[in-house]
Amino acid sequence: MSSETEFNPQNKVRRRSAWLGPLALVLLFLVGMLVLSLFFRVSTIEVVNASEYSDEEIIQASGVELGANLFFVDRFKAASMIFSDLPYMDTVSIRRQLPGKIIIQAEGSAPVAYLALDEEYWLLDRWGKMLGTVSQTEAEKYPEIRHLEPLTAIAGTDMMVEGDNVARLAYYVELLTPLQAEGVLPYIQWIDLRTVSNPSLRLDGRITVYLGEKDSVDYKVALLRDVTEKLSRDDTGTLYYAGGNAWTFSPD
Repeated sequence: MSSETEFNPQNKVRRRSAWLGPLALVLLFLVGMLVLSLFFRVSTIEVVNASEYSDEEIIQASGVELGANLFFVDRFKAASMIFSDLPYMDTVSIRRQLPGKIIIQAEGSAPVAYLALDEEYWLLDRWGKMLGTVSQTEAEKYPEIRHLEPLTAIAGTDMMVEGDNVARLAYYVELLTPLQAEGVLPYIQWIDLRTVSNPSLRLDGRITVYLGEKDSVDYKVALLRDVTEKLSRDDTGTLYYAGGNAWTFSPD
């Protein structure tokens, strides 16, 4: 008994065509990568800068270098490095622009208050970001925030809190924006968040203000500005938020 194997040339052609397609794709990919690496290189780094840092400081912190491959620049890593090295930075965005430009848009964090922690004076922005330590003289240009205790103090990071301090930080964030917007902040010496249901602040060195619950804070601050403008420069005492559009003044 004999067996015969038939040879079909079409089978060989099919096997070749099966791997020629993927091979062509790989070669096309490699050629594309070669073109990108040769022709799209960083020739310009532009900084759109609204911070206290110089353009050169921002570029250096980003780690982006001229001549680098435009498409291999890790924008997220570069932004992270900027935040790490430059704590007074609020927002950073980085984008590519063909044929060879990197654009870094940076906005700084402005200090608005300070915390006294273990004989150190930490500046804060209006979101509770810890900007770094300064001298007592420099810190006292801003209101002191009392009874707000972070878990850790790391320059350039958002404040981490737990327990009662979560609500205190939330009130702080809610309060600082309208105080800035209404022009009241420069006249405040301290803000005490011990009783989060009714925190207080010292205004113009002569009036203690009790703010009540954390609702409609922007409205309360607008009313507070109007009320204090009607008081005499010699008036001293305490202002209590009485609800609605009413404040009660108790003179000393």
